[in-house]
Amino acid sequence: MPNRRDLVVEQLRALADDIEELWKAATRDPAAERRKQRAWLLLTGALGALATMASRQALNKIWPILTGEPAPLTKSPSPPRERPREPVSK
Repeated sequence: MPNRRDLVVEQLRALADDIEELWKAATRDPAAERRKQRAWLLLTGALGALATMASRQALNKIWPILTGEPAPLTKSPSPPRERPREPVSK
């Protein structure tokens, strides 16, 4: 059975959590928080795309030095094969 001191400590922790949540609710704007989250998401996406493009360019330059062959992505693509058309029945 918990003693009096443990109960008081538990209730004070709950009160501190409630006061903290009240402070957050009073001082923060949910719309501004969502704007910041969207901005961060866009920034990380843009930085990820830039890093991907930069790494592909760097690898396209390094690949011939390391292997002596053209990079696999720089080869000219083969023209698409055309399929014979099937007659349309009416």
